[in-house]
Amino acid sequence: MTTPHPPAWTYPAGQLTPSDVKALTPEEYVQAEETGLLDKHLGRAPRPPAEGQLTRTDLKHMTPQQIVDARDRGQFDQLLSGEAP
Repeated sequence: MTTPHPPAWTYPAGQLTPSDVKALTPEEYVQAEETGLLDKHLGRAPRPPAEGQLTRTDLKHMTPQQIVDARDRGQFDQLLSGEAP
């Protein structure tokens, strides 16, 4: 059983429906996938928030690349400094 993602995690706005996906050209499909508009359709996990400090709970659900990106944005500063609850 998988643990649900934290409530602050969301899919990028404008997720495409199955009927939208069927109408895409190959080029549009690639662009939609790159921008995250297919995340829900493809069964991908929601994404952590792009701003604000992340928690240990967020960290448990993140991919290695998401962790690196969040660290580069300073979203783990409180955790890394020991200031997080």
